[in-house]
Amino acid sequence: MKIIADRARLGFVVLAATAFTIVGCQHVKDQLLQPQVPGLVDPTAVGNPTAALALRAGAIGRYKQVQAGESIWEYAGTLADEYKNADFSVDRINADQRLTDAAISWNYGPVTQSRGFVRDAINAMIAFNPDSTALIGELYMELAFFEMTLADNYCNGIPLGHMDNGVQVNGAPVTVLQVYDSASNHLDTALVYTAKAIAAGKTTADKAGATFIDRAARIWKAHVLIDKDKANAGAAAAVVAGVPTSFAYDMTFSASAGTNGMWGLNNSTARIGVADSFDIINGAVSVIKNALPFVSSKDPRVPVINGDSVSPKVPPEDGVTRPFYLGGLYKGQFDPLVLASGVDARLYEAEAKLQGGDIPGMMTILNALRAAQPTIGVTTIPAMAPLPTPATNDAATSLLFREKAFWTFGRGQRLPDLRRLIRQYGRTQDNVFPTGNYFKGGSYGPDVNFPVPSQEQVNPLFSSCLDRKA
Repeated sequence: MKIIADRARLGFVVLAATAFTIVGCQHVKDQLLQPQVPGLVDPTAVGNPTAALALRAGAIGRYKQVQAGESIWEYAGTLADEYKNADFSVDRINADQRLTDAAISWNYGPVTQSRGFVRDAINAMIAFNPDSTALIGELYMELAFFEMTLADNYCNGIPLGHMDNGVQVNGAPVTVLQVYDSASNHLDTALVYTAKAIAAGKTTADKAGATFIDRAARIWKAHVLIDKDKANAGAAAAVVAGVPTSFAYDMTFSASAGTNGMWGLNNSTARIGVADSFDIINGAVSVIKNALPFVSSKDPRVPVINGDSVSPKVPPEDGVTRPFYLGGLYKGQFDPLVLASGVDARLYEAEAKLQGGDIPGMMTILNALRAAQPTIGVTTIPAMAPLPTPATNDAATSLLFREKAFWTFGRGQRLPDLRRLIRQYGRTQDNVFPTGNYFKGGSYGPDVNFPVPSQEQVNPLFSSCLDRKA
C-alpha cells in the first residue's frame, strides 16, 4: 500500500474502534469524509463508543463547509485576486469589488457553527473512546482549522462562543490575533494526542495513520504561527521540517457525498472565473493594479481554459463577463481539494529564510519546489525553470508571496496572505489588493476582510466588528 511518503488520504470507518486507515490514491473517490449530515447524530444521544465514532465522522464532514455553495474560500478568493465575478449575485459582485457589509452572512454561520460540532465530537470521543488518541488529535486539529479560517477571513471582533452541556456560552469579540492564539493552543493539544498515538502504535499502519494526522496538524500550526507574527517564521519552519513535500491531507468527494465546490462554482455553474491582472472595459484593456496574472502568465500551477474554446462552449452565467476562464486544476467534480500540503511546509520554510535575511536560502527552497513536480489534487505540476535571486528584501518579499499565490491557488490562503502584507510587512491596501476601475462599474472599494455579520447580534456581547483593519 502506498502511504505517507508518497501521497495519502485519510478514510474513515465509523463503526470500528480503530477508526482510521491510510488509503492510496486509487481509493480517493470512494473514501469520503462521512457522514455528510452531522445533524443525523444528535450529540445528546451519544452514550457509547460506536455513537461517539459516528458523531466524530459527522464532525469531520464539516470540513466541506469552507468550499461548498456560497463558501468562504470562494468569497475570499473573489475579494482577493483569484476569482472574477461572472454572475448576477449582488453578494459576489460586492465581494469582487471589495465592498462588503454586515447584512450578508459571508458564510460565517457554517464556519463558526462547525466549531460546535467538533467540540461535541471531542467530548464524546474523550468520554467513550479515550484510547483513540489519533482520532481525538484530528478533531482538535479540525477545531483549530475552523478558528484559523475565522481569523484568516473576518474582521477583528470575532466572538468565540460555544455550548457547554447544552447551554450557550456567549463569547466576547476578540481580535484576529487572539483567535490565532486559540487555534494555536488547540493545535498544541492535537500534537500531544498524535505524539501519544505514534508512541503507542502497535503496528506500522497505526503509526503511519497517527503520523499522517500529526503532519497535517504541523502544517496548520506553522500557518497560525506565521499568520500571527512574521517573527514566528523560524518556529513555523521548525514545526514542519519533517513533513515531506509529497504529503497531502485532502478533502474528497463522490456522487453520494457532494461535489468539489470550487469546481462547481467555476467549471459547472460558471458563476466565478479565474481572474487575471487586467479586464476589458468598453473594448479597452484596463489594468488591475496589484492583481496577479493568474491567466495570462500561463503558469502550470494555475492551468486555465477559455470557456469559448471548448465544445460545447461554457459561457459565464451572466453572459457578458469575457473572456471567461475555467480552472484546470480540478478537472472533474469529484477531484480532491487540498487542505494541507507538504508544499505549504516548504513555503513556510522559505519565509523563515526571508525573515532571517537569507534571500539566497529562500530562493534555494523556492527553486527546489519548482523542480519537485508535486501533485496538487490530481494535477502533477511539471518542473519549472528556476527564478533569479531578487536584489532587495522588498523584491524578495513580493516574489515569495507571488510564488505562494500560484502554489496555493483556490485553497483559502490568498486573502490572509494579502492581509499579512499589510499587517506584518507594512504595505498599504492600495498597494496590495486589486485597485482601480471595476469592470462592472465604479471602482474597487477599500475592504480587506469580511465583517462578522449582524446575525451574530443575538449574542448580547457582540455589536459589530472592533475594526476592519487587516
